[in-house]
Amino acid sequence: MRIGVDIIDIERMEKAIKRTPNFLLRVFSQQELDYCMPKKNPYPSLAARFAAKEAFRKIDPIFTKGIRFHDVEVMINREGRPELLLHPSILEKAAGIGINQWDISLSHSHSQAIAAIIADKG
Repeated sequence: MRIGVDIIDIERMEKAIKRTPNFLLRVFSQQELDYCMPKKNPYPSLAARFAAKEAFRKIDPIFTKGIRFHDVEVMINREGRPELLLHPSILEKAAGIGINQWDISLSHSHSQAIAAIIADKG
């Protein structure tokens, strides 16, 4: 079992987005933006997804190089729970180290967002 965790200041995320509008398209998939942007305050949800992408990178050193933000997406399943959508190149890397199952948890307070990912051999 491997664990990756990341926490981010929501205000920092908001400032980065407002300062560099292209940041949204560079970091988040269209599906992620379609979920977050209609919210009255999209920044906590965006920050949680950014934290999830960073938490994923921390699972194993193999994920620290050659991975793009769009290779890892956070989607909401039919039950309303977040789940990871990993692109084929990342799935291949994960299989190479024996990982084939993922659990994700997202949360935020007024000022911070956190993501935790547990990866296992299933």
